[in-house]
Amino acid sequence: MSEEEAEHVEKVEETMEEGEKVEEIEEVKEEKIEEITEERRIKKRGPGKKLKIMEEKMQGDGERLLTVRFYPRILSAPKWKRAKKAVKVLRELVIKYVKNVEDPRSGQKIRIKRPVVWISPKLNEVIWSRGAKNPPRRMRVRVLYKIQDAERGEVELRVFPAM
Repeated sequence: MSEEEAEHVEKVEETMEEGEKVEEIEEVKEEKIEEITEERRIKKRGPGKKLKIMEEKMQGDGERLLTVRFYPRILSAPKWKRAKKAVKVLRELVIKYVKNVEDPRSGQKIRIKRPVVWISPKLNEVIWSRGAKNPPRRMRVRVLYKIQDAERGEVELRVFPAM
C-alpha cells in the first residue's frame, strides 16, 4: 500500500469516527427535543393541566368501562341545574353498575358496600363544557377501583373520561 493510500485510509477512518460522533450528538439532540415537547404538552395552567395527583389516582386495582346515559333522568331538574344533576346521576349510576369487583391479589370477588366515588376534574369539565343547561346526553367513562378494605367492602371508585 502506498503512502497516499495509507493517508486516504486514515482520513476515511477519522471521518467515520467524526460521523459516529455526529450521529451520537444528533441522537442526544432528538432526545432533548422530545423531552421539551413532552413538557410543552403538559400544560402548567388551565383546565388541561396534568396534575401529579391525577397520575397517582389513575392507578388502581382494576377498571371498568361504562356508557352512562343522562337522559331522561336529568329532565326532572330545572334547565339551569341540568349539568349539576348529570354529575349526581353519574355518581348514582357508577355505584349502581359497579357492585362487585375482583381483588387482583386473591382473585376473590368483593361486594361493594361502602363506595367512595371520585369524579375527575376533567370529566366534570366535559359535563359542564356546554353550560349548565345543556349537558351531554351520554358519556363513555372509565371507572378505576381501588380496594381499601376487602372485608368491609370499602372500595374507592375513580371515574375518568374514556379516551
